[in-house]
Amino acid sequence: MNNRKRGFYSIIHNDGIDVSVPAYCHFTIGTSPYYAHQHGLAIDIYQDLSLKNYEVLSPISGEVIKTKSLIAPKPKFHNGISKDYLTLISNSHRPEIVYKILHVKPAVKVGEKVEIGDSLGTTIRNGYFAYWSSPHLHLEIRPIRDAIRARGGKQFSLNIADKNEIAGNKNNFYMEKIPIIIKAVYPELILVSFPNNLYHSIDPIFGVKGKIDNVTCILDGGIPIYKSGVAIFQNDYNRTTPSELYFNNETIGTLTGYRGKLGFIKFDQVKFALNNKEIRGVSFFLANSVPLIKLIPLSKNEFSFHLNSIQYLTILKNS
Repeated sequence: MNNRKRGFYSIIHNDGIDVSVPAYCHFTIGTSPYYAHQHGLAIDIYQDLSLKNYEVLSPISGEVIKTKSLIAPKPKFHNGISKDYLTLISNSHRPEIVYKILHVKPAVKVGEKVEIGDSLGTTIRNGYFAYWSSPHLHLEIRPIRDAIRARGGKQFSLNIADKNEIAGNKNNFYMEKIPIIIKAVYPELILVSFPNNLYHSIDPIFGVKGKIDNVTCILDGGIPIYKSGVAIFQNDYNRTTPSELYFNNETIGTLTGYRGKLGFIKFDQVKFALNNKEIRGVSFFLANSVPLIKLIPLSKNEFSFHLNSIQYLTILKNS
């Protein structure tokens, strides 16, 4: 098959497991309401944050051992389907585990070998998606004897190196109204970028900056759309919980637990307003460069903006 690994970088690389994605991709662990994401056991990989389906490039290598069509809930939006698709791919370095892939209509067959960068198929959207959910590949690392269940899955660590933490002043910067730059506008969602000081990098990952116990982290989740999310730290986190989570020096949640470099967050019932008009919420993502942020209006076609214009996002006080 046509291998297009050039331009990919590794987001998981340990214990014989290699997951790599194109440098232009967004991905997320915690921006989802489903069990595997809320427990740091799955990754969603987005080659595009619009609602358009696309050809999926494989983030893993192995042999296809199973493909299956599944019944999914009927979608409540246009152009969705009532099916999902499962693909299981072996790991030649770890025969006791497999990669489980969902939300991709497979173009590969059982027995076919794939490499990182090969085409796997085409994304779909179904009733498991909210109307603002972008097409993506859902990936889990599973024991071969328990490959399909919704729960379970093997823990993983992101491919980031330990470095000395730099503690900062919790109140070093604050913007009552956050200036955002409009990058794309769709009826269902708006893609924007934040000011540079609201991002943080833990090589090779960039994301929105948060602070817990005066330690800087990267935030990953949908607020307040989903009740929980994930924080990513430079080093293994082993402090006492619960601890308050800050974004833009506002408390937006609480650290309730941790596993290695991942912290698990319960979000407060904060709300957001765009130009003083309440929106449904904000979704954060991870990327190899400064990621876009998804703003979700309360209803479709609610906002109309010129591209690259500056608008203002406000965090409303907790209810």
